[in-house]
Amino acid sequence: RIIKIMTINNTTAPDFLTYLHEQVPSFLTAIVAELKSQYNIDVTDLHADHVCYRTETTAQYTALVEALQSVDASESFSLLVESEIGGRQIATFKLSRPIEVGLGSCRHRIDVVEIPSPKEGSPYETGLEHIEFVIGDAGIHKSPINDEVHAAALDAWMGKYPSISWNTKAFHKQ
Repeated sequence: RIIKIMTINNTTAPDFLTYLHEQVPSFLTAIVAELKSQYNIDVTDLHADHVCYRTETTAQYTALVEALQSVDASESFSLLVESEIGGRQIATFKLSRPIEVGLGSCRHRIDVVEIPSPKEGSPYETGLEHIEFVIGDAGIHKSPINDEVHAAALDAWMGKYPSISWNTKAFHKQ
């Protein structure tokens, strides 16, 4: 599920921030509805960790990341990390003003945007691509390392939906 954006090479940080605040609520709402209707998965009470925004070209990635690191953007975006993962750069930014989305009795506050550079040979359209949700009890165990607590939480989650064919190829990846 991708929502497109304007031409990225001329995008300013304020334009991108406005885009996120306008588009992410409907994007999140659509994802939650699709998970419920197609798979009977209810994620409304889960924490939405971040939203991913894809770029089609490395030039678009570079232009957007540079715009979000500019002096003009410093009050809205702060770079958490930019590193090479899986053979391409991925930048993660914290928003100073979270994107708030109300779904029933649950209120989501997304304050991180992930921007991966395109991987060679894997074309993507520019736009919103995914939102990640945290399963298990994130308040008790915050380490990102796959240990027994994380494995048990993931097993329990997948066990609630036995009719779904889960892709677990990265299950033991640290």
